[in-house]
Amino acid sequence: MAEHPLSLSAGCVLDLDPAEVVACAAASGYDMAGVRLADPRAQAPEVARALARHDVGLLDVEVVRLGPDPLSDADRALAEAAAELGARFLLTVSDDPDEDVTTARVAELASLLQGSGTRVALEPMRFTGVRTRDAAERIARATGVTVLLDPLHLHRTGDDLARPADPALTGYAQLTDVADPGTPPADLADEARHHRVPPGRGGLDLPAFVAGLPGDLPLAVEVQSDELRTTSAPLERALMLRMAAETVMKGIA
Repeated sequence: MAEHPLSLSAGCVLDLDPAEVVACAAASGYDMAGVRLADPRAQAPEVARALARHDVGLLDVEVVRLGPDPLSDADRALAEAAAELGARFLLTVSDDPDEDVTTARVAELASLLQGSGTRVALEPMRFTGVRTRDAAERIARATGVTVLLDPLHLHRTGDDLARPADPALTGYAQLTDVADPGTPPADLADEARHHRVPPGRGGLDLPAFVAGLPGDLPLAVEVQSDELRTTSAPLERALMLRMAAETVMKGIA
């Protein structure tokens, strides 16, 4: 099987600023990095300098949160920064349960990126407006964007992790795990943002998930964990997560 490029997601090292995430990804052996820009116009220039200094690509920029209103200046600034930085994807979620409205907003966002190498990646999550893979794929087909697949979110919606990804719609995937996938917590957002575990150290069927992905699809290691953040330094954490991800991949090859 082809090798999946690995990216260090911003969520793994939220104690670093965006430019430091790029440097950390390079130092810990990732192919790419993802950054979360709270102030795109202020932070993008330093990220650009970090990308020029280090031999890593920029997989994604986070995050546009769509709602019922037209795109804001902040949304436009983030899209502009993602394109200027050469990110492959602009990570996007929707908080509006109206699929028609979300489709219109996604199309509006995609139009801002026309002519660049950056594409919208819509992530379905049970606690957002776009809850399922099927809904995200309908929107992607209608707007020409891509879907981002996260095995934790898919599992929490009852999706089969072994279900093959549509190579025409899937932009990239995340690699993560959770200690107790059998019992949904009361607060799914809290689980996703604070209580993930390294890939392969929980109960998700990651081999089945990865086996269903196109062979060269980028994998973003996405482990937001309060425990890891308090017990390990960012570089140590990033390296450990990369090694855990590679162990999962070796078990599939």
